Amino acid sequence: MMEYAAISETILLSYEQTKVAVYEETKELFEDAPMLLELWHQDAYQTSDDERLHQQPKNEAFLALFNLITVELTNFKRMTKKVIRDTVESYKDTITQTMLPFVQMMSDVEIDFSKPLVNQNYMMTDSSTTFYLMRNIVTSKKGFADNGKGHLESELVDNQGQLHGLAELRPAPLMETEPTDYLIDAVENTLSSLDELTADIFDLVSYMWMTGEHTSDGFIEFHSDDALLLQHGHNDDALDTMKFKERDRFNIMRRVAALTSVWVALNDGPDRLKIVNSRDINSKLYKFQDFKRMFEVGNVRIAFDKKTNKPKGIYALEIKPSSLLQPYLNGSKSSLGVLDLKVFKYSYFTQREHKRLTRYLSRQWKIRVVRGTLHQPFKIGTLLKEMNFPERLNGVQLRDKFEEVLDDLQRDEIIKVWNYSETIDEARVGKRGWVKNYWSQLSVTILPPDVVVLENRKQIPLPTNSDEKLIEESTEEVIEAIFEDVAEPEQESFDFDEVIEESAVMLLTPETMRAKIDELGYSIRKAAEEMGMSHTTLSRYMNHKIKRHNKDNDKKMLQWMKDN
Repeated sequence: MMEYAAISETILLSYEQTKVAVYEETKELFEDAPMLLELWHQDAYQTSDDERLHQQPKNEAFLALFNLITVELTNFKRMTKKVIRDTVESYKDTITQTMLPFVQMMSDVEIDFSKPLVNQNYMMTDSSTTFYLMRNIVTSKKGFADNGKGHLESELVDNQGQLHGLAELRPAPLMETEPTDYLIDAVENTLSSLDELTADIFDLVSYMWMTGEHTSDGFIEFHSDDALLLQHGHNDDALDTMKFKERDRFNIMRRVAALTSVWVALNDGPDRLKIVNSRDINSKLYKFQDFKRMFEVGNVRIAFDKKTNKPKGIYALEIKPSSLLQPYLNGSKSSLGVLDLKVFKYSYFTQREHKRLTRYLSRQWKIRVVRGTLHQPFKIGTLLKEMNFPERLNGVQLRDKFEEVLDDLQRDEIIKVWNYSETIDEARVGKRGWVKNYWSQLSVTILPPDVVVLENRKQIPLPTNSDEKLIEESTEEVIEAIFEDVAEPEQESFDFDEVIEESAVMLLTPETMRAKIDELGYSIRKAAEEMGMSHTTLSRYMNHKIKRHNKDNDKKMLQWMKDN
């Protein structure tokens, strides 16, 4: 890291030095906004290749501060430490007043376990690959097929084609006497309930179990109103005045029943081989756990018709994640990130792509914050696969819908900004094969709001339940759980084995490598020679030209950074 005190008072500053000077000279003005300062510190001391090219900070708030001091208040003077310090001293009030909106925006954004979920903007969710696949399986009607053993079965397969486990549907009634209109113990009804609303309930029940009080048997109380309040965007103060339809309440409980009907057997083997169809695989090659139900149900409260006294449906129940899911929620395997609660407000019927992309980005942003690769573009083909648009759309409709979803997420502040990584050649649009051979191969940059970046940098502690100790996720647990596979094959791959420090993870990115070489005043050739690798390989790595890295080279680079 650059040593600010070592920079001369009157030497003309480079762009990177100017950023650091702006931060160091203004940080005392914003001591009451520690979250904002934490973001600015990162922006000041890290510079990506793209940022170096355009000479502008990526963070909106830090960009405003940077331009205020280096352009507006100094009238384009050449920057030195003394010029910046004198400017800050002369215009303290102007600087603090101008930046006040950004300070206020960040003043109340942390996750607060004491607040009801409906009064918050974000919830915690696990970001590990296996947990992500288990959540996705409850939205996948088409993924299940007869396994020849009396059950419908599906595969938990990641983007690299690696098998993480198998899922089966084993429907069972939640109450002894189900009314005809809400019969949920049939396979057909369970299958029809696997959709994005079921994924909402999966996330909600998991979060409530992580943060709520448990019974002596480990259950939480779940009411359909818990989901409906989030769905309709009301806070807990509206509970007494809100009137939800019975149909909506029982619709939620149908999804709960569907969750309890999904059983999963995870692959415990060290090798997750790429597969075509797991039903054709000799099971002896894999170490599968026994099938376990994902969620277990305790006591059930039933609503009765006032006139006939006949049961109408489930009103509330006790529920808990099984021993299959609990390790991903109680700290032993958890790698917690944040999920925007607006995902609950999108329609599971007409805006399913909004929900799927929001959840996908939530996980990717956690990974990229840990890696330091937030500005790495997403391949459009990968996003289309995750969003799973209807096959009936033609190419032009598909592009329009894709851009519409991203615009909606930006409008709703789920994403901060998005843009194509390169200008689209409109002359190629509409021609034969243009989607597959051209447009889907392009990339888009999608950046999260600042608060998401900040929350994902934290080691989020789990709240203390009455019968549990506070458990904080460790660095090792985050790395182990989150990097079970590389979610996007076209994105940069990095092996974290054997490089974890006791208190922090040393991130290897082209930007951190370039910063270290610049700090030492080395040439690329000299640095590569000390690492024991070719200077052309190091140069290609620093310029993002390597898609799949050699693990030995990664270790050499990390060891060199550690030694220097």
